[in-house]
Amino acid sequence: MLIQIENDEQKKKYLSVIKAHIEQKEDCEIKYLNFGVKIIRVINYAPEINLFLKQHLEFVLRDEASHFDETIVFWKEADIVRLAAKLDDKFNPKTNLRLRIEILQNKKQYPDVFLMDKNFSPTVPLICLRNSLGFAEGYDTENHICYYGVNDVTPEDLIKFGHLFVQQLNVLLKTDTVNLTHGAVFGYNGQGILLCARGQRGKSTLTVHSLLNGCEYVSDDYQILEQRENSIYAYPMYSIITLSPQMYGKMYDDFKGKFCSNNARKDKYVFNISPYHAQFKTHYPIKMCLFPEIVSDEEPCIVCCSAEEKGRAIVQFIHSTVLQMRDLNDHKTIEKLFNMVRHLPFYKFNLCRHIAENTKYLKDFLAKDLPVVFGQENLPRFLTDITFDLANILDTKTFTFYSLNKFATNLYEMLLAGVTYLQITKKLQALASYNPKLMDEFELLTKIFNQEGLLSVSKEYRPQKNDLVVDFAKECCYKLSLLKFDTDAARELIDLDKGI
Repeated sequence: MLIQIENDEQKKKYLSVIKAHIEQKEDCEIKYLNFGVKIIRVINYAPEINLFLKQHLEFVLRDEASHFDETIVFWKEADIVRLAAKLDDKFNPKTNLRLRIEILQNKKQYPDVFLMDKNFSPTVPLICLRNSLGFAEGYDTENHICYYGVNDVTPEDLIKFGHLFVQQLNVLLKTDTVNLTHGAVFGYNGQGILLCARGQRGKSTLTVHSLLNGCEYVSDDYQILEQRENSIYAYPMYSIITLSPQMYGKMYDDFKGKFCSNNARKDKYVFNISPYHAQFKTHYPIKMCLFPEIVSDEEPCIVCCSAEEKGRAIVQFIHSTVLQMRDLNDHKTIEKLFNMVRHLPFYKFNLCRHIAENTKYLKDFLAKDLPVVFGQENLPRFLTDITFDLANILDTKTFTFYSLNKFATNLYEMLLAGVTYLQITKKLQALASYNPKLMDEFELLTKIFNQEGLLSVSKEYRPQKNDLVVDFAKECCYKLSLLKFDTDAARELIDLDKGI
């Protein structure tokens, strides 16, 4: 159920119900998180997570603080349906006959409740009761409070959406000059490095191995970035890292971290790295960005990024951040992140198979005078990144993201490679029996590309594929998809009923 909050009185009523509901619980424990840019008070009604809270946020965790800027209220919520019923009778299946009939007829569980406030966000609910996923969330913006209750407080469940409180902290920490980001930050001798990369690109392995070899450390996953005049500073958040079993095995002899748990996907281990707190740095100046790529070369190599490579790195950094923080539609945040990094020098780091060689090469590289970076300011309007055969495109004028499925990405690359519309049409005719609307979808796709200007990429751009990949078409059920993330919604532009 998605419902618009009508006025401030209704909003205050809902938030007061949540507050009263939580305060009926037993004693709470209060801690503080000093992030450097803000101090967050944590009021915890779930003593089961005290150790978990310490393990994850030990570096910034404080017993006392002279003041605080924001508050997180955390509790274990056993019955989200009961909480929804307290908010309003229309959410109560016992009194709302229509709701009860709908649940029974469709044999569904209680629906999720999303209460929207346009003054808070057009896409992120002010109050969210996700019975299907087992959590409740609400924001009292007037009093700077985030309410966050979960049904299952086991470690694996608590971090299934990312690190502990990461999405809540994103809302609370955000200012005009500050943002929580997804990436990695470390360095040597005060030279801070921001690694711009999606997951599975070697980012964490390089960062953690550098930590073991004496680097200055901020984060291997999430960190806070602050812009002050023309400088960027990074602040640490978490005292945990995640390592795959393979990487942990390779670092076993040197590693001093303490095992916490498996993560929600069960494919990585979570470790507390408090033994390395002496190497943590706060208010750490960022001097450069590295764009890591895993290659088959025997030796690593660092070179200046071309404008196209810098564009790819920026897209990976911003898109992975706003995707995980639920900010894909927040053009103001996207613009802020873009302006934070656009003037930094970008270097491409080709990572070889030998982890130790990568770290040694990086230390030697930073010990020398950095090569002069040319031509990176002349970025095209549209920055394109294709990773794992999926295209994400950033319009640096409107700060709008476009995302294509694999099938549409394949055709997009063919057009960039110079394959003509007619040539692609002939290849698609063999697939038309699987989707009778395929030819019309392709015609609409090319029309959108031209009208939105999405084919205006860097002249340096080299498409990875210039022929039709039938497996991509099959995986996408022979349907083309192009999403545009407007400020108020994600819109499917290839919609034959609506057109562009």
